[in-house]
Amino acid sequence: MAERYLTLKDMTQGGGCTPRTVRYYEREGLLRAARSAGGHRLFAASELERLLFVVALREAGWALEEIEELLGAREAASSDRAAVEHLGGLLKAQIDRLEKKLAVLARLREDLRGTQQSLRVCQDCTTVHEEVSCEACDRLPGLEALPRGFRLTWRARELGGPPFDELGADGLDEPGAAER
Repeated sequence: MAERYLTLKDMTQGGGCTPRTVRYYEREGLLRAARSAGGHRLFAASELERLLFVVALREAGWALEEIEELLGAREAASSDRAAVEHLGGLLKAQIDRLEKKLAVLARLREDLRGTQQSLRVCQDCTTVHEEVSCEACDRLPGLEALPRGFRLTWRARELGGPPFDELGADGLDEPGAAER
């Protein structure tokens, strides 16, 4: 029984990406395609799995160069021993990076959930009143105890501070600063 080849359309539907993306990954050497007699791309079924892996790595923030290095580690190495060592190092570094990113994302998710929960209180107030005075609100904790996302979006007016003074920030408004 002959192996069934996938068309560009099959790859885009199965990989959840555009034809342009599949063609780009092929040009970059991340995917391999044969050509039909009519010049159409034909992909082995394993290329869809490879596409899904590449798409997942890209969504996780990997650069194309990092993906190329990962997928080509064995072929680029002088021996299988060297490939194992190199690939092991690459994977460890990327796993460490993902662990840090996951921790940041978990903290951000919790902050945004807290922001969403606090905003529900404000939604009740704004349903009754067109404008509200958040500073006088007794339904939420003090500004410093609120989630960062809520403080920086809904309560940003209270964080105000003076307008930004570019010259002052550069120290150029000090007497004699221009001569230095």
